[in-house]
Amino acid sequence: MRVRPNEEQLCVVETMRFLHKCWELTEHERPLSPDPFYIRNSLLTPVIVKKVIDSLEDIFAKEIVNYPGYHRNAQGVSESQYLVPPGFNWLPQAQQLAIVQGIDRIFQKHRVTDEEIAKEVAEHERRVAEQSYYYDDGE
Repeated sequence: MRVRPNEEQLCVVETMRFLHKCWELTEHERPLSPDPFYIRNSLLTPVIVKKVIDSLEDIFAKEIVNYPGYHRNAQGVSESQYLVPPGFNWLPQAQQLAIVQGIDRIFQKHRVTDEEIAKEVAEHERRVAEQSYYYDDGE
């Protein structure tokens, strides 16, 4: 999947907000419910869901190890408290599916096709060519 560079940060921010909301709900013992009618459910097999959830846990664990000071300050966690990954891997499979569906929706919203990228590149090149024509000093 491709994402426009300016969309990439928006996609990351939206995904992190979504994951935080999922974590808040599970911390308050409010179960997450998957959408049984989600159009891409056939692609989100149990194996794929497990890989995505495990990858998320790994990313959070590596962040905690590599940048403990930053995360302690950002979360307001003292030295005597532990930083831990969200624990999505301990949720029932249906709740894990709900998380992956949400992430998939966000990514699909920011997705672009190769054809769209090609059009944008061609348009950019056309504009650059026009500008160089206007700024040609005759040499």
